[in-house]
Amino acid sequence: MKWDWIFFDADETLFTFDSFTGLQRMFLDYSVTFTAEDFQDYQAVNKPLWVDYQNGAITSLQLQHGRFESWAERLKVEAGLLNDAFINAMAEICTPLPGAVSLLNAIRGNAQNRHHHQRL
Repeated sequence: MKWDWIFFDADETLFTFDSFTGLQRMFLDYSVTFTAEDFQDYQAVNKPLWVDYQNGAITSLQLQHGRFESWAERLKVEAGLLNDAFINAMAEICTPLPGAVSLLNAIRGNAQNRHHHQRL
């Protein structure tokens, strides 16, 4: 059977996604020890931004920058650079969930090979 499109919400569907560990790894490059309290503060900003994004109230760029604005001010770097560093850190630590690779191999060639949008 051939499908036109197959969509996945990749994080925690195809691979592990531990944003706390990713943020800890990212902030090491800035000589910052990222704590559980820092993560709670980050989530207090990040979660509402995701709701706004899903409701179409903000763009992906606004989400990407907004979640790191306070850290950008503290570290005197651009929020976009922090977001890029976070994405890179997550790429380093994410691992496929059991069965994900075999699933993707099984459906390979049965749908168009394009991604919907870049991961935030």
